[in-house]
Amino acid sequence: MNKKKEDEIMQTEHDVDNILTINKNVLDDEWLGQPKLYFQWAVQLEDARAELDEIKAEFDVAKSDLDLAIRTNPDDYDLPKVTDKAIAAAMITQKEYLVAQQEFFIAKHRAGVLQAAVTALDQRKKALEKLVDLHGQKYFASPRASEQSREHWDDIQKRSARSKVKPKISSSRKKKRQ
Repeated sequence: MNKKKEDEIMQTEHDVDNILTINKNVLDDEWLGQPKLYFQWAVQLEDARAELDEIKAEFDVAKSDLDLAIRTNPDDYDLPKVTDKAIAAAMITQKEYLVAQQEFFIAKHRAGVLQAAVTALDQRKKALEKLVDLHGQKYFASPRASEQSREHWDDIQKRSARSKVKPKISSSRKKKRQ
């Protein structure tokens, strides 16, 4: 695989990691950016598919050229007998074939990675939907006491305050009595 194509695939995989991160604190911004993200990656996928089709056509031409060359001059390829199996075996050892095949595999891999990214963006959309549902149900809210719990807590505080005051009153009354 040539270095440029390898770097492109690595960058694509890194970019995919970045787009799949969701900040639950800014769900509105995440939602607003989702269609644009999806479109950008879907366009990249279609470009990769078009490139794959072109490279596959070039690969097919390379195979046909080699097939014709081997059939025309079998002695140049050390073939004692010209059969389909012998031609296929000779063809896959030729440099032109191997280079075209490698380019095809690289393009196929890139299209596959981009397809996975677009599928992941569908999953991201579903995750955003669920996060918004959870947000609407106050899943991310700070804990708050119910009305009944608040009333109970107020009663406890009042009783606690009264019990602290009573001993002071009773001790001051004792002093007056004496």
